[in-house]
Amino acid sequence: MSKKHVCIVDDDAGLVSALKIRCEQLGLEVTTIDNGADAVTTIARKPPDLVLLDINMPAGDGLSVCRVLASHANLAPIPVIILSGRSDEETIRRCEALGAHYVLKVCDVWDWLRPRICEMLEIESDAVVTGDGSQPSAQAPTEPSPPKVLVIDDDPDIGRALKIKLAVHGVEVLQAVNGMQGYWISLKQKPDAIILDFKMPEGRGDYVLGRLKSHSITKDIPVVILTGRTRGGRTDYGLERELMGMGAVKFLTKPLDFDALLAELRMYMTLPSDLRNRIGMPQAALAP
Repeated sequence: MSKKHVCIVDDDAGLVSALKIRCEQLGLEVTTIDNGADAVTTIARKPPDLVLLDINMPAGDGLSVCRVLASHANLAPIPVIILSGRSDEETIRRCEALGAHYVLKVCDVWDWLRPRICEMLEIESDAVVTGDGSQPSAQAPTEPSPPKVLVIDDDPDIGRALKIKLAVHGVEVLQAVNGMQGYWISLKQKPDAIILDFKMPEGRGDYVLGRLKSHSITKDIPVVILTGRTRGGRTDYGLERELMGMGAVKFLTKPLDFDALLAELRMYMTLPSDLRNRIGMPQAALAP
């Protein structure tokens, strides 16, 4: 079977070299281009399966290249990830308008980029190929890590409260403040459970839930809906039926009944606090 092909268009030689090595470790064929002028002709000559595209480059910026690709019938279907040091809303809006995915250039950019590449190319996110084509040797077993719960909610007070309360039970809490950030964190971190708000920026709860349940990496992660949306001050049972039908395991409304949440989480993970209680450790020792 032929390798999937990635084209990296960026004039940062150090970053390109690092990304090329990382992509090749995933078993991908990689083409690199260092300017915008050559990008379209090279891509048209040998269309890749994915394009990683910088914005600020000599001889043509990345957004202009993306616009040309989007207008070409044979090249428009190629997915594009824009890599940029710009984080202003206008840049992100322009990327979205062109149908491109946006990733901010930060020191751990590969941690954010890798799950997107794997999703778009439909490859296993933990696949690694060494220089001689073999799989890396197994590492020595490590201490079991605490269960991880991802909280996707744009209310910082909710995230803070859950982090404090779940930490008492030995649970590590990851946080995301919008829908798409939560989706990509779930691909990268593979939490044991997800607590998902419904009304959020950059992806409502139903959209995020649909994405989670359609991806092989996240489809089996239990998702608990936690929402402030009600009808006349009572539970919105229509919304509950809709989201439970999409694969959510529990529908909770704000203000949160923490005991109900904890009972649900216990169905899918062993809480370190429960193990400590079984061996008779005092309650004061429960905090990790």
